Amino acid sequence: MKALKITLIVIGSIIGLCIIVFGIYLLLNIQGVAESFEVGSPELEQKVLIASQGSNFKNALVDSLTEHLKEKSFYIKVVDVSALGEVNEDEWNALMLIHTTQQNRLQPDVKEYLNRAKDLSKVILVTTSGPGEWKTKDYEVDIFTSASKMDELSSLTTKILARLDLILARESI
Repeated sequence: MKALKITLIVIGSIIGLCIIVFGIYLLLNIQGVAESFEVGSPELEQKVLIASQGSNFKNALVDSLTEHLKEKSFYIKVVDVSALGEVNEDEWNALMLIHTTQQNRLQPDVKEYLNRAKDLSKVILVTTSGPGEWKTKDYEVDIFTSASKMDELSSLTTKILARLDLILARESI
């Protein structure tokens, strides 16, 4: 009877510890809401939509991208990915979707947008994941992957902007 009691206490303790560790993991990795803002005038010819989730890394990436794009004559609108259901792709020359994967799946709002999009050639998908290598194979879309590490921010920004330049050059033809 005493051995059974000790075994149950040990098993209960292990289960409790696992629940606490999982809760801490979720709290550390929960994605916030990205703050919406606009740069430039909606009357400008080139229009770029950035839909993102909120996290320190994603906010820094959005800030880095918008700082570089401010130098050009672009209208930039930043929204949270939850607003993608209201997006009319015909109003944009390029769209960047910045999200994290959870359980090797696209963020649901991003997946829903990609499913209904008519022109994926003007979409850039930026996917963050733990190891920074996960890519969806369900869509013919430009994908950049990264772990959410600040030391990768500069090179990721450069790659995204280079691809954006190609999309916008094609769109203006």
